[in-house]
Amino acid sequence: MAAEGLAGLLPAQTQLEYALLDADTSQEKENLVYQYLKKMDSRERDLTVPELGGDLQWLNTEGPISLHKDLCGKVVVLDFFTYCCINCLHLLPDLHALEHQFSDKDGLIIVGVHSAKFPNEKVLDNIKSAILRYNIVHPVVNDADATLWHELEVSCWPTLVILGPRGNMLFSLVGEGHREKLFLFTSIALKFYKEKGQIKDNKIGIKLYRDSLPPSPLLFPGKVTVDHSGDRLVIADTGHHRILVARKNGQILHTIGGPNSGRRDGRFSEAAFNSPQGIAIKNDVIYVADTENHLIRKIDLALEMVTTVAGIGIQGVDKEGGAKGEEQPISSPWDVVFGNSISGTQEDDVLWIAMAGTHQIWALMLEDGKLPKGSDLKKGVCLRFAGSGNEENRNNAYPHKAGFAQPSGLSLASEEPWNCLFVADSESSTVRTISLKDGAVKHLVGGERDPLNLFAFGDVDGAGINAKLQHPLGVTWDKKRKLLYVADSYNHKIKVVDPKMKNCATLAGTGEASNVIGSSFTQSTFNEPGGLCVEENGRLMYVADTNNHQIKVLNLETKILSMLPILNPEAGDVPDNLPMQREKMTSLPKLPKSAPNVQLPSLTVAPGQTIHFLLKLTLPPDSKLNEEAPNSWFITAEDNTWLLQGQRLSGEIKDVSCQTFIPFQLPGSCLSAEAILAIKVCLYYCSKEQTWQGDFKELGIQ
Repeated sequence: MAAEGLAGLLPAQTQLEYALLDADTSQEKENLVYQYLKKMDSRERDLTVPELGGDLQWLNTEGPISLHKDLCGKVVVLDFFTYCCINCLHLLPDLHALEHQFSDKDGLIIVGVHSAKFPNEKVLDNIKSAILRYNIVHPVVNDADATLWHELEVSCWPTLVILGPRGNMLFSLVGEGHREKLFLFTSIALKFYKEKGQIKDNKIGIKLYRDSLPPSPLLFPGKVTVDHSGDRLVIADTGHHRILVARKNGQILHTIGGPNSGRRDGRFSEAAFNSPQGIAIKNDVIYVADTENHLIRKIDLALEMVTTVAGIGIQGVDKEGGAKGEEQPISSPWDVVFGNSISGTQEDDVLWIAMAGTHQIWALMLEDGKLPKGSDLKKGVCLRFAGSGNEENRNNAYPHKAGFAQPSGLSLASEEPWNCLFVADSESSTVRTISLKDGAVKHLVGGERDPLNLFAFGDVDGAGINAKLQHPLGVTWDKKRKLLYVADSYNHKIKVVDPKMKNCATLAGTGEASNVIGSSFTQSTFNEPGGLCVEENGRLMYVADTNNHQIKVLNLETKILSMLPILNPEAGDVPDNLPMQREKMTSLPKLPKSAPNVQLPSLTVAPGQTIHFLLKLTLPPDSKLNEEAPNSWFITAEDNTWLLQGQRLSGEIKDVSCQTFIPFQLPGSCLSAEAILAIKVCLYYCSKEQTWQGDFKELGIQ
C-alpha cells in the first residue's frame, strides 16, 4: 500500500541514517544498510508505488513503461525533478555516474519523473529540449499533473525514491548532495536482491531523443554579447560546449572549445568547456561562466589562450568566498558582466557573477578595489557580494541579508541616477536591482511581496508587482533609451521595462513557443530565449533564442526582426564566381532602364532553405503573348553571385494565364548575412493591330 507515501519510510530510514553517522568503516555502513533492507523486506506489507497512468507521455523510450510489469525485477531510482531547478541540475552528474557504474543488465534503472513547477515546463516539447540540453539518457515520464508526486507526498525538488524489484519503496533522498548515500543504498539493494534471486537482467527499450535530431550550427545557445564597437558578437553555443566569436554578419572569427564537454585550459584547439552560459567581452579579453564546470574562464583572443580565473572544477558549497579566484570553489555561475569598484582607479575592474547554484551575486576582483559596504580587496579575490544563500525573493538594504532565487542574468547601468546591477532572478520570476553605491537590493518588476512565495509567476504587462514574468533568464540595458530588456524565457517573449516608472510591457513574441519570423516584433515568436544584448548605439538587439538554436536580430529602429546566419570561416574560400557561371549570365537578356521594378519586402531565411516564388503576370488589355518569341524569366544577384551556384537561373514562359512557380534553394554555407535576389521577366506580346512589343519587369527580394 502507498497511502502513507514517503512518510512511511521515515521512522526506519531515520534510524538507519543516525546509525550510519556512527559507523567508521565502509564495511560497517554496508552491513547497516543490508540489515535495514532485511527488515524492510520482511514487512507484512510493502510500501509500494502506484502504477503510472497509461496515458502519460514518455521520452527516451520506445514506448510507455509499466513500473510493475516492465520494471519488475529491477532496482529503480525515481528522480522527481523539474528542468528549471538548479538543485535538480546539480543532481544529474550523480545520476550519470550511477548509470555508468550499473546498467539495466545489472538490474538498475533510473526513471526521471518530471513534475513541473512552471506551466511552460508541462509541455512535452520543452521537456524534450531540456533532456537534450542536459544530456539525460534515461527514461523520463511527463507527470504534468504531478499525480505520482502527490500520491507519494513528495514535498520538494529534487527528491529521489529508490524502489526494490516489486515496486517496493526502500529509501528516499531529498535535495542535492547525497551522492555517497545514493551509491551506497543502490549498490547494497542490488546485492541484497540478487542474493534473493529477484533481480532480472532484461534490457529496457531505450530510444534517445538526441539521436533523431538533425545537425545545427548552434545548439541551445544560452547567452550572446556584443563588443563596444558593435562589430563582434560572442555567442555561448551552450549545447556544443563552445564559445564563438563572430562578425555581426555571422561570419565566425574564432571557435573556442567544443563540440564535446570537458575541462581544459590551453590553446583554442585544446580548450574545453561544459555548457558555458554568460560571457563578457572587453577589447580582446572574454570572461566565460563555464556553468557545469563551476568555473570562470578567461579567453585571450590575441594570445588565443584559455585560462581559469575562478573555481576549482567541482561544485562548491561555500556561500562567503574570499579566497584567490583559482582556489575558491563556486557553484553554477550563469552570467557575468563587467563593473567598477567604488575605490578602484581602473574601469571595469570587477567581474560580477550571477551564482545561480548558491542563489547569490558574487564578485571577482580584476584589480585591487573595494565593494559597497565592504573592505579593501586584492586583485584575484572571489567573494559573495549580495544574497544570503537562502532561495528567496527577499529585498534588503543590506546586500548580505537579501535573498535571491537562482539569479541567471545580469546587466549594468553605471550612469546616474541608476548606478546599479539589474538581476534576472529566474525562480522568483522577478527583475531586481542592486545599488552599486550602497549594495541595497530592491524589487523592480514581477513576483510578489511575500519573500518565500516563489510561485508568483504569469504573463501580465503592468507596473511593479502587478507585472508578471515566468522564469526570466536574461536582462540587458539600453543606454540610449534608458530602458531594460528582459528575456522572459518561459513566456517566450522579450519584455521592455522602464525602470523609472517600473512599467513592464511586451516588446516581441506572441507567447507561443515556436519559430516564426513575422512582419513585426509582436507577430514573431521565440522558444525559451535565454540571453540578449544591445549594441552601444542602441540600434540592434541580439537574442539567444535558445530552444530554436538561433540568434535573432531585432532592429530597434525599424522594428524588423531577422535571424543571424552562422557562417563558417571556410565559406570565405568558396570562389565568388565560376567561369561557367559567367557564361550562363552573359547569355541572359538585358532589361531596359525603363522596366518597372517591383521591390518586395525583406525576407529572413536560413542557409539551405528553399524559397518559392510565384509569378502572376498580366498583359495590357486587348493583347496576347507572342508564343514564338523568347519569353522568359531569369534570376540575378549582383555582388552576391555565390547565391547562384548550381541553380536553375532561367526558364520559359509560354502562357501568362498560368502562374509560374520558381523554387530557389539557398546554399548551405552563406558568404553574407544580407543579399539582394532579383527575378527578371521578359515578355513579347502583340495587340489586335498586330504591333509587336516587349514587356519587361524586375522583381527584387532582399
